[in-house]
Amino acid sequence: MLSGQGRARITDSGNDHRMDSSNDYVLCLNATRVVNKRMAMFFECLCAKGTSVRVLALPRHRWSLDRAEQPFSVTAQTKVRSDIGPMEGRRLSAILCVHWAVLPFAVLLGVILRVPVVYDEHDHYELNTLEGGGSKWKLKLTSVMVRWIHRLCLPWVKLVTCIHLKDGLLKTHLQRWQSEVIEIHNYPARVWRESAHSSVPEGRLCFVYIGGVFAEKGVGAAAKAFQLLPLELRSRAELHIFGDGDNGLIAWLREQPGIAVHNAVAPIVFRQFVATHRCVGLSMLAATPRYSLVGTNCTKLYEYLALGMPVIATRVGEFEQFVVSNDLGLLIDGDMDAGQLCEAMTTLLQDESLFARFSASASLLMQKDEMTWEHEWQKIESAGLLNCRRAA
Repeated sequence: MLSGQGRARITDSGNDHRMDSSNDYVLCLNATRVVNKRMAMFFECLCAKGTSVRVLALPRHRWSLDRAEQPFSVTAQTKVRSDIGPMEGRRLSAILCVHWAVLPFAVLLGVILRVPVVYDEHDHYELNTLEGGGSKWKLKLTSVMVRWIHRLCLPWVKLVTCIHLKDGLLKTHLQRWQSEVIEIHNYPARVWRESAHSSVPEGRLCFVYIGGVFAEKGVGAAAKAFQLLPLELRSRAELHIFGDGDNGLIAWLREQPGIAVHNAVAPIVFRQFVATHRCVGLSMLAATPRYSLVGTNCTKLYEYLALGMPVIATRVGEFEQFVVSNDLGLLIDGDMDAGQLCEAMTTLLQDESLFARFSASASLLMQKDEMTWEHEWQKIESAGLLNCRRAA
């Protein structure tokens, strides 16, 4: 199996994949036109090396390419295709598949075109459909489909990358069918820690959340806890929700006093807000079977920390051990009781020294190079598949 450092170069039919990539493009296959944060980070690293990206997606949802740190240079777009970067005169160097539903097509295309296929497993729905909706039989059927697609297709894939789940569960699962599996942790790009303020701004304490606005991610509980604060404390605090999601929940949040909802916010806008406000990050996930597996796949947690923010997190997955061992903030139970959360908010509002201690710990931790996306990307670059074309 490939190790994180000193990884040997992977070749295809004797051809070396570690050549100049300035005339290449990577074909990304997805089951939806929504590009999530992890995919956007993949694309940004490819573009930084001069490699263009062509995204082919099933016509589900609207095109959404706004999760990148900087806006993408979209040179062409149709109902099922988006080109990022110049494409004229470029040659296909690799196929990146980011959803199990299109994996068979990615493998077939890779064989026909004789280019390597890289498969990224970026959510544990593909493991056992724990996050799925619908009837029990629908979930069971989907689970069987996913596992058979993995069984049949992964042996034909050159490399699998995956998120880190608690105890490396997902990596171990995928290695049943493909030995070359690399965990790519969802750590933030260096720009996040570079955006951190040198001194904590004065003013109200802002409790902030960024991400999908859903009840199971603690957004509703945060609003209820904020309203439970004594009036004197609430006058010294604010609650800001950055993101889109459940329209009903968003409408309810907008009706609550002292709560601001910011929709369609690019990462740079969030960083600019934190640079001028004293903030605490809310990284709360319900203790469901899905989130009980959470590891380093919770992007928002590390983005908060990179900006020097203390956090309030739930005791799920690896959150508890990580937050406690690094002295990063406070914890509440996974049932996200509003009373418990209110107590945590109260503690940070009343104890400025505790806020300062957690903030300093967060900044110190995230200054480590291994806590950056660029460090993680080196693992993929060492494999030499995504950013370089084959020799002629």
